[in-house]
Amino acid sequence: MTVFLVTMVLLLSAAVCAELLMILGLAREIGRVQVRLGPLGARMMDTGPKVQQIGPIFHGLTDQLGRSVNVGGHRERPQLLLFTAPNCSTCKSLLPGMKAMAKGEGDIDIVLISDGTQREHAEFLAGAGIGAELSYVDGRDVGIAYQVGTTPFGVMLDEHGKVRAKGLCNHMAQVESLLNALETGTPSLQHLHARAAERGAA
Repeated sequence: MTVFLVTMVLLLSAAVCAELLMILGLAREIGRVQVRLGPLGARMMDTGPKVQQIGPIFHGLTDQLGRSVNVGGHRERPQLLLFTAPNCSTCKSLLPGMKAMAKGEGDIDIVLISDGTQREHAEFLAGAGIGAELSYVDGRDVGIAYQVGTTPFGVMLDEHGKVRAKGLCNHMAQVESLLNALETGTPSLQHLHARAAERGAA
């Protein structure tokens, strides 16, 4: 009986070790696939104004420095809208990258549009370190007009106020994909796959 139990324990241990090795191998392959794919673009949500449509226009908003801010409409430069919330931890993690982008991208206006109470905005701004490089506005009505259901969410508008790209932005690579969409004319990863499928079917 003792020999039988020892044998069974050894067999089970070997099976567990083999399964662990397979899991590690699978994890390695998944990592390789992710490296080959590279960072994915912002995932578009099928709500709000569509790509190539004129986005809602707002005038006379006031940012954290008391400057007047307009959203949408005809302007000299494209405009990147990033919808945030004071208590959104992911939004806060994007701040360093957004500030660096605002300083480095002189040909794009960046506006952070948030929704919350005055106290929440004040507490957020106290620790955000946002300077004059970008604007932060309390814009609940803007979020409603663009039908933003979750944050952080980005919308790229061209100089005519037309939506060129939009989507969830959980990291800076997804934010940067909105700028790439403006330059390349491919608004989202979904559009890229759709075009590839059309070419394959042709």
